[in-house]
Amino acid sequence: MTMSNLAHNYIVHANPDRCIGCRKCEMACVSAHLNIPYKEAKKRGLPIMPRIKVVKVDNLKFPTQCHHCVDAPCAKACQFGLIRHVDGVVRVNEAMCVGCKMCVMACPFGAIEVGAEGELGFAGRKNAASAKKCDLCQAWRADNGKEVCACVEACPKNALEIVDISSPYVEIAAKMSAIQLFRLRQAHLTHGLPRPKESETADEAGTEKTKPIQ
Repeated sequence: MTMSNLAHNYIVHANPDRCIGCRKCEMACVSAHLNIPYKEAKKRGLPIMPRIKVVKVDNLKFPTQCHHCVDAPCAKACQFGLIRHVDGVVRVNEAMCVGCKMCVMACPFGAIEVGAEGELGFAGRKNAASAKKCDLCQAWRADNGKEVCACVEACPKNALEIVDISSPYVEIAAKMSAIQLFRLRQAHLTHGLPRPKESETADEAGTEKTKPIQ
């Protein structure tokens, strides 16, 4: 399956220029998946597994998470077929996962972990662990009527945003030079210009905010 065959392919895009390393995205992720406040989970000593991680390299701080790859290596590695691309999101069937960690070894971004979180962490079962990765907070958004992920909502510096990388804008941007991309980014940050059309030149192109995930 190629990108051009997908109706949508969503990811959480991080802007390292804005990230301050506060880790509020991690806390929000934990709360969204455990359905309890992060501080309460820590107070109760519950195992937590944020699906987004803030990494630091020298002076650069950068949130990283699942890239929802079109041709996802993790999906190919799962011998039980429990990882699939559904509605623009790479999803794991955690209830059926046996915790073999083949997906962990296959992921080139280190975006998958296997373990038990929340109350399941105290179940005492050897097979309670399952693969955990970013699912774009689909259950949390549906239950709470949210249009964006918990991490995006929680970021105080607006360093995170949901982007549909199958959009025409991304296809055009992929063909641009570094200087053209820089000008396009500056135009977006300054003016919030509309999405470019195929007939527009690089200097005239702009962007629009990503529509909410359906």
